[in-house]
Amino acid sequence: MPESTVIIFALIISLIFVFVHLSSHKIYGFSKRYKKKILSFSGGVASAYVFLDLLPLIENADPHLHAILGNTPIIMIFLEKAIFGVAFIGFLVFFILEYLALKSRGNKAQQTTKSLKETNASKNVFLLHISLTAVVSLIICYSLRFEILTTGLGVAVYTIALSLHFFISDRSMEEHYGALYVKYGRYLLALMPILGWSLSILFPERTSEAYVLLAFIAGAVLFNVIKDEVPSVGTGKPISFFTGALLYSGLILILPWIH
Repeated sequence: MPESTVIIFALIISLIFVFVHLSSHKIYGFSKRYKKKILSFSGGVASAYVFLDLLPLIENADPHLHAILGNTPIIMIFLEKAIFGVAFIGFLVFFILEYLALKSRGNKAQQTTKSLKETNASKNVFLLHISLTAVVSLIICYSLRFEILTTGLGVAVYTIALSLHFFISDRSMEEHYGALYVKYGRYLLALMPILGWSLSILFPERTSEAYVLLAFIAGAVLFNVIKDEVPSVGTGKPISFFTGALLYSGLILILPWIH
């Protein structure tokens, strides 16, 4: 695929992500009647994305991490699990952020005698959380050129999965931070796709670096899938969840035949 075409496709996908970041809170507001179905469907898509796209990608990334770390004997001992360690770091980072947000909201709820749903986390936690979430959005769009070159038509399916993921993740941010997110956070997140796309043109990533970055993203996305997108027993819509999972799985399995 010509480089100019790759750049244009990457820009289009980045603009889709910008739209999702800017409008997710409004879309969610309009869709409250169907929110359980939407969340469950998104959970199905995201779960299939993690197990059929992200985890296989990580499994094949060891040689690329090896290219970065070299042949040091000590490194070689841990190399087999190292790429999963990168993903686990991404998972832990966002676990800690979620813990801080909930703890901050809980402390405020105790001080004001309000319920947890009526309180928002502190500004300091917001700044930390939104900054790292913005970095994830930036890395995803920085790696878009790599995704397009390696997956071809699969990038369309990738875009759908990530758009649904951003939609649910942004909803969670709004729940934690309320007006701070609506007034400031969503605009920062909306800036990241364009910034990531621009950086990918100015400083094209090497394949080895792209794999390591995507491993970190995989951990972050996996945590959010578990936290937000897999419907809890008794509150989710299993049919919607299975529909999302089967549709995405079907697309992933069909794509190689299209190629």
